Amino acid sequence: MVVARQAPQNAQSGKPGQTQTASVPFPIASLKRIRQAFDTGNLSLGQNVAAIEIPAAGGFMRYMELVCTGITAGNSAAVTFQADAPWNALSFIEFLPPSGDPPIVPHTGYQLYLWNKYGAFSQSPPYSDPRKDNQFSATVNTGATGGSWSFTLRLPFEIDPASGFCAITNSAANKSYLLNLIVNTSGNIYSVAPTAAPTVRVIGWMYYWDEPAAQTRQGTSQAPGPLGLGSFSQLRLDQPPITAGDKYIKVNNAGPVLRSLGVVLRTASARETDANAPATWDFVFNTRDRWLMTDLQLLSDMAESYGYGQNYTGVAFTGTTGAVTKAPIETPGGLDQGVRFFPYFLDAGGIFHPIVRSQFQVTADATLTQLRGISFAGTTTTMEILTNLIRPSSAAALYPSNRIT
Repeated sequence: MVVARQAPQNAQSGKPGQTQTASVPFPIASLKRIRQAFDTGNLSLGQNVAAIEIPAAGGFMRYMELVCTGITAGNSAAVTFQADAPWNALSFIEFLPPSGDPPIVPHTGYQLYLWNKYGAFSQSPPYSDPRKDNQFSATVNTGATGGSWSFTLRLPFEIDPASGFCAITNSAANKSYLLNLIVNTSGNIYSVAPTAAPTVRVIGWMYYWDEPAAQTRQGTSQAPGPLGLGSFSQLRLDQPPITAGDKYIKVNNAGPVLRSLGVVLRTASARETDANAPATWDFVFNTRDRWLMTDLQLLSDMAESYGYGQNYTGVAFTGTTGAVTKAPIETPGGLDQGVRFFPYFLDAGGIFHPIVRSQFQVTADATLTQLRGISFAGTTTTMEILTNLIRPSSAAALYPSNRIT
C-alpha cells in the first residue's frame, strides 16, 4: 500500500473505506473506559500459558496493560537479576487478532519495556518509563522476599490518545483477540536465584473507547468510531546477525509508514556496552542519508527528545564546590545500555509528542531502507531492530485536514 501525502477530506470514518460527516466528533461522543480483561492466577517459571481470550469490550481498544508480579518467600540467597530482568520474566508476548496481520508479533518483555519507554504511544516520555511506575519493584540481596518483582507493561494499539487513531475494534464476542505468554526460566531471570522460585501472576487491564450511540438524545448524529477506523499500528522485530566493520543492515519491516525505529546491540551473551557501539550511525532511505550522526550526538538527541539521562540531582554548590549528577543508565529516568532509539520520526519543530505525524517515513514496496554502523565492534553479534509501522486505511486518515503536524 502506498500512502501519498495529500490534503485529505474532513470526515469521520465509521467503517474501513467509508466516509461520513458527523456533527459530534468521536473523541467527544465516546468515553474512555477501563476494565479487567483477565487474571492468569499463579504461574510457574518456564510455563507456557494457555492462550488467553480477550473479552469483547463493546468499543475500541486503546491499549492493554499487563501487571506482572513474581513473589518469593523465605529467601536467604544473595539474589541478583540478569541485565534484561525483571522485564524478561515474560519471554514471549504475542497479540493475535481474529484474522489478518497481528498488531504485535512475538516480543520479549524486555523488548516491550523498550517500546513502553521510547515508543510514545499513550504517554509521552519521560513519564512513560516503566521503572518510574509506582508498581515497579525488583528486590535483590538476602532478604526474605529477595527475587520478588512487580512491573507493568502496555500493549499499545492507538498512536494518538487524543483522537483514538489506530485503536482496534473489540466488539464482537465471537471474534476474540488472543494473548499468548510464556514465563521465562530462572536462569534467564536471575544471575543468582532466590532460595525458592517465585510465584508468578499476570493481570490484564483493558483501556478502551466505548462505542457511541448513533445519535445524542437531542437527535444530533455522532461519529460511530475513530477517524480512519481500520488503520492499525504494528510492532515488528528483526534480529540480523552482525559482523565487525562498516556495515549496511537492511531494515526489512519499514512500511508502508514507518513511525519509530530502535535497535538493541548484543554480544553473544549480553547487551553490548555503549563503548562498543558504532562511532557513527547512518539511516539511508533509498540512496539518500536521512540521518548521519555520531553515536554521541544520537545519545544527546535521545536525552533531549525523550528526557532520559537529564534528571539532574545532587546540585549543591558552595562557592566553587558542588556536584551535578544525572540519572545513570539502567536506572529510573536514565537511558539503557546498548539501546538506541531514533527520535526524529516524532519531531516537529523541536516538539516531541505522540500525536506528531509529519516526519513519518512513507515507503513503497521498492523502497530500500538501511541502517549503517560505522563501525560495528567485533564483540557485537546481533542487532535487534524494533520498528513501529502504521497501516492507515487511507491518506486522509493519516493526514487529516485539521492537523498541521
